[in-house]
Amino acid sequence: MEIYMDEAGRWPLYWPLHIWLVSNKISEKQLKKHELFKDSKQLTPKKREKAFEEILKLADKSDIIYEIWTISSEFIDTYWITRAINTAISKALYRMLSKLLNQKIKKTIKRADILKLIDNYENKTKDTITLIIDWKNDFWISKELNIKTKTIVHWDAEKVQISMASILAKVSRDKILDKTALKYPEYNFEKHKGYWTKLHYKAIEEHWVLPEHRKLFLKKIFPDWKILKFNDSISFDSN
Repeated sequence: MEIYMDEAGRWPLYWPLHIWLVSNKISEKQLKKHELFKDSKQLTPKKREKAFEEILKLADKSDIIYEIWTISSEFIDTYWITRAINTAISKALYRMLSKLLNQKIKKTIKRADILKLIDNYENKTKDTITLIIDWKNDFWISKELNIKTKTIVHWDAEKVQISMASILAKVSRDKILDKTALKYPEYNFEKHKGYWTKLHYKAIEEHWVLPEHRKLFLKKIFPDWKILKFNDSISFDSN
């Protein structure tokens, strides 16, 4: 089984980091018939929204399966962005495989639980899992989860499933930031979506940081911020 991953919100100053995994049950040729399934950056907001709805319709028909995970700014501030993406992929993969195997999703899991689930899936289905990532490295996934990975930069412009994951990630994150803009209108989140812009920095200077801002990225304000070493024995919520 090939599972395709893309994310939105890796480098902004404000949460969330969204990870989406997509796996298709219909052919890639059929997916390519959907003209809007392109790199999310190539689409207008309205077209992204329409593509987002089309993807969810495919999921409703079980033509594709997907899973999402959101990582908090607190986790990124504690363990850095690479570990955050690794953890998000691991959790999303755990949930996806649990559903495919009709297994109960535990409230808290450790890496050993994910490894066992991967083995169970591959032994039961005789199908090797391959995680395909639109980036130059796999965030330690192949090493830590013992699964096959493929990595290449800008696959969201080449591979339709990566495009779908990028659309899901971008649109769902934007929806959150639009709601955040209503809660904190003085920060103009609807315009900059939490990224590094002059408008965003001005808002921070005038109104200070919010709890969801990433302190690790705000070196001028938090110059001595330190990250911790991730401990494998740490368990985490899977819900």
